[in-house]
Amino acid sequence: MFERKLSNAIGLMILILVVSSCSNDKTASPSAALPTANAGALKAHIEFLAHDLLEGRDTGSRGYDIAAQYVVSHFRQYGLTPAGDNGSYLQNVTFRQRLLNMSKTSLTLHEDTDYSFSLPDQFVTSGSSASQFESITAPLVFVGYGISAPHLDYDDYANIDVTNKIVVLLNEKPANLPSEEAAHFASRHQRALAAAKHGAIGMIYLQTPQSEKRYAFARMKAQVARPAYTWLNQQNEPGNWIKGMKAGALLSQDAAARLLQSAPHQFSDLVAKSENQDPLPHFDLGTSATIQVGSDHRTISSPNVVGYVEGSDPVLKNEYIVYSAHLDHIGIHSDHDGADAINNGAMDNASGTAIMLETARLFAENPPKRSVLFIAVTGEEKGLQGSDYFAQNPTVPVEQLVANINLDMPLILYPIGDVIAFGAEHSTLGRSVQNAAEKVGLQLSPDPMPQQNIFVRSDHYSFVKQGVPAVFLVPGFKSLDESIDGGKIFQQFFVDHYHQPSDQADLNIDYEAGTRFTEVNYLIGVEIANSERRPQWLEGDFFGDTFGR
Repeated sequence: MFERKLSNAIGLMILILVVSSCSNDKTASPSAALPTANAGALKAHIEFLAHDLLEGRDTGSRGYDIAAQYVVSHFRQYGLTPAGDNGSYLQNVTFRQRLLNMSKTSLTLHEDTDYSFSLPDQFVTSGSSASQFESITAPLVFVGYGISAPHLDYDDYANIDVTNKIVVLLNEKPANLPSEEAAHFASRHQRALAAAKHGAIGMIYLQTPQSEKRYAFARMKAQVARPAYTWLNQQNEPGNWIKGMKAGALLSQDAAARLLQSAPHQFSDLVAKSENQDPLPHFDLGTSATIQVGSDHRTISSPNVVGYVEGSDPVLKNEYIVYSAHLDHIGIHSDHDGADAINNGAMDNASGTAIMLETARLFAENPPKRSVLFIAVTGEEKGLQGSDYFAQNPTVPVEQLVANINLDMPLILYPIGDVIAFGAEHSTLGRSVQNAAEKVGLQLSPDPMPQQNIFVRSDHYSFVKQGVPAVFLVPGFKSLDESIDGGKIFQQFFVDHYHQPSDQADLNIDYEAGTRFTEVNYLIGVEIANSERRPQWLEGDFFGDTFGR
């Protein structure tokens, strides 16, 4: 009898536990249930999104639209609330596609005898999104790195007049500035803003030996014939148009030497000063130049896909954690050697989208206190265009976005033993990532590549610029299998597969690693969503002080 009662009691306890674990109670704590990700679902998502039929998911293509509808179907299946345009899951983004008209593009140096630089062998340019033809003639003035950051005690425009001139600058950044701050101020957009603010009307970048190592001139030369994209605002203007800046170009090292041949300082001397971390001079070149840029324009559209899980708390549900992953890739490149020209993008970024979809499913089954918004963005490969559009035109009030967790190219190719959260040191999000990783037996490792300044190079940075604390989450280099070198696999991927047709679903993908990474991703959101306080920028942090509300 005792044994029967004990057996019945145990059976009742098991039944209670089973019922509790399967409960869809919308007020239950998701951390108590500890739901698990589904490896089969990750595999299905990646194999579909990286299939040849989608032709590389290029922005504005039919293949991308199919991928977007695939995400829509799963958002609807999970019960996410639409957060796109007009009650739909799609937020349409209108783009101006520009293609350089090489016959109308030129760069001429005016000396005793005019010298015309050759396109694309000596200079490259990306054209203009604002006008189909621009022509400027103006004096040339060298402005060092072209960076204006007075609060960091650095300003290349402090003692020189560049009004109605073309500024000439090294395609480099000063070594004495903090790395991530320097990366921010050295971005093309920030340098153009600084130049225009001081009255310049054009820019000529000079390739240096250091910038050549980071991104070779030959690669830029090969991309001259490819279209570029800019999102358009309601006035049909480029969204980040800098109105005073008319035209620009980048010179090869040989062409840079020719440009400065008659100047007060030679190119080789300026490069030597930069490499020795000596201050750069600022000076008029004593010459002028004409830059003419022709651009052929075409209007296309491509949607972001947006939905959210409504929070369970009557007050906190009005705040949103944002998960982002770019859905686009680079499409078909007909100039690629070999028969297969489809860039399927299995790791870049079908894997990130798959993990975001599984994370959305987990939250839909276990809603937390705050709402959780999921966005598959377009145009990342075109310069973070889709995320920038959403961040500047959010479908929920921007002040209600409390954090962003970005998923871009998680390489789930080995049994991961740690995670990296780029940006974790800038806000209290770092603690949330640390706690989540520990719960599934993983470590949070520091940025192994600080010199790459990755924090300013993916979709999360669009949210950072709107004051939203963010992290960019990727698997770390540590492998649970000591015979596997995760760092070597990471580096080899970039050599063999990055932006190549070989980045496809037949890679040796570790789907169990994918489930662990998904669960960390989910648990980060759980902690943020159920916390009394929203994430905060750390006191004195540059990005918080610059963009934070």
